Amino acid sequence: MDINSEILKAAITSKAKELGFFKIGFAKYEVLGKEFDYLKKWIDEGKHADMEWIPRGFEKRKDIRNILADAKSVISLAFNYYTPFEHDDTKPKISRYAWGKDYHKILKKKLKEIIRFCEALLWNAEAIPTANEIASSLRSSQFIAYVDDGPVMDKVWAQKAGIGWMGKHTNIINPEYGSWFFLCEIITNIDFENYDTPIEDLCGSCSLCISACPTGAITDEYQLDANKCISYQTIENRGEIPPEIDLDGWIFGCDVCQDVCPFNSPKYNHVTEEKGFYPGVILSVSEGSINNATQKELKSITEEQFMTVFADSPIKRTKYAGWKRNLNQFLE
Repeated sequence: MDINSEILKAAITSKAKELGFFKIGFAKYEVLGKEFDYLKKWIDEGKHADMEWIPRGFEKRKDIRNILADAKSVISLAFNYYTPFEHDDTKPKISRYAWGKDYHKILKKKLKEIIRFCEALLWNAEAIPTANEIASSLRSSQFIAYVDDGPVMDKVWAQKAGIGWMGKHTNIINPEYGSWFFLCEIITNIDFENYDTPIEDLCGSCSLCISACPTGAITDEYQLDANKCISYQTIENRGEIPPEIDLDGWIFGCDVCQDVCPFNSPKYNHVTEEKGFYPGVILSVSEGSINNATQKELKSITEEQFMTVFADSPIKRTKYAGWKRNLNQFLE
């Protein structure tokens, strides 16, 4: 069966939407220039804090052919994680994206399904390969997939693929879905010929995210200093939190800059159909869920319970020591 790139592009888009991705874009391979220069300057100024995994993948971030030698395209996909619940400002706050199950596991599975689908089309397979066969061949075949877990400038590629524009808070904003979504990429050596184009930046003169940031981490439009960012301090920082950093009630991540964004107002919010992202991490010490538990309930979790309760949650990234440290800074 012959299949041209336009048919494949339409088929991938259809399959991705069937799996719940609300936006799929295709960008042509290029070596990143000004975007990479900005990243290098950001790192040279120390604004990446101690996240040394960022400069370690330097050359791959600049040129994805250091990941896939004959890469020709990047497929960028967006998955909505917004759920119809709110933070309780009287209790320790956790970022929305971490209320449910680990997005890496949920979305990686969906990406593998897309890859199996593509391989079946391209090679006219009589049967779709098993997940294990796909997993073992990802790095040697025509597709490599990432979910915020590889040396890829995902926000840059999302812009190039028309997923949205970079907001002043440095998150990608889609005009219909706001910014409550995860980004994924599939790097491939297929040339799709007709590619998507970036969309207009609609932030305009709005600066709500800048003025609302509790720690001044958004130092200027489109500029973020991780050293001051509550998300960095509560998740990535393995040491003590500087005394000048007020966590503002947050114990894992921070949603302030997104909460105030006009494109995340109720009229834009679409509720995700993926129930795995709902706040369903039920605590063994209470009958509440992760978005409305008290400090006392959360502090009573032992290290063993922490490993069990958050086994399938992004929260495990902060580790138990970070979890206790963050909770100790919450002021009732």
